[in-house]
Amino acid sequence: MGSLLINNEMRMLVPFFITACIYIVISQDSSIPLWVKGLSKVLPITCLCVLILNYGKEFIYHHHRVQKLLAGLFFSTMGDLLLVEQNRWIFIGGAAMFALAHCTYTWAFGFETLNLRAGGLVAAVVAVALVILGRCSTALDLLLLTLYCGLIGVMAWRANAEVLFHHQLSLAKLLGAIGAWFFMVSDLILAINLLCFPVLFQNTIVMATYYTAQMLITIAIVKDSNSKSD
Repeated sequence: MGSLLINNEMRMLVPFFITACIYIVISQDSSIPLWVKGLSKVLPITCLCVLILNYGKEFIYHHHRVQKLLAGLFFSTMGDLLLVEQNRWIFIGGAAMFALAHCTYTWAFGFETLNLRAGGLVAAVVAVALVILGRCSTALDLLLLTLYCGLIGVMAWRANAEVLFHHQLSLAKLLGAIGAWFFMVSDLILAINLLCFPVLFQNTIVMATYYTAQMLITIAIVKDSNSKSD
């Protein structure tokens, strides 16, 4: 059964990588219709949802963390669609969807191991990022950034709670922790490009790190849930 699930995952990751590459390429072309970009942007996340559904209804029903993961992927998809349009208020709506995604991911990672040292390290990184962004942000932008960074910071803390300063690491926990850091890098590059100065190849960097983050978080939570009961 275990080897079958691994084979299914590997097969499902093939279309994930293909669709992710397709979007990164076509997003550079301004002549591509907006609806095509929107559809292609959410296809990789859809592949991750199908990967989870491949485990079957019983697996999802008995693992509440996987249900929360699916909710997070849904909110991420809504955020992706809203961020296709280059509009400030629609962008804020998209950011709100991702804020909800981070809340559900935090819920999925749980608070079983507190690890305040890991939380302190993540908080320090978030504080440095806010100082950098604060130099080129309005008061409203900084307020919204602080709220959003607080949520993604808590998510990263929970993802790293059983990894940072721990001697015994599981692969699933490590993948989740790395995924959270990739998410933070993606959002930081996006914010710097929007608020401070143009970042060379920013779309490629942002989307590559974003898709990698979603993939790693998905695999981590599914693998960890598969190894134990909620």
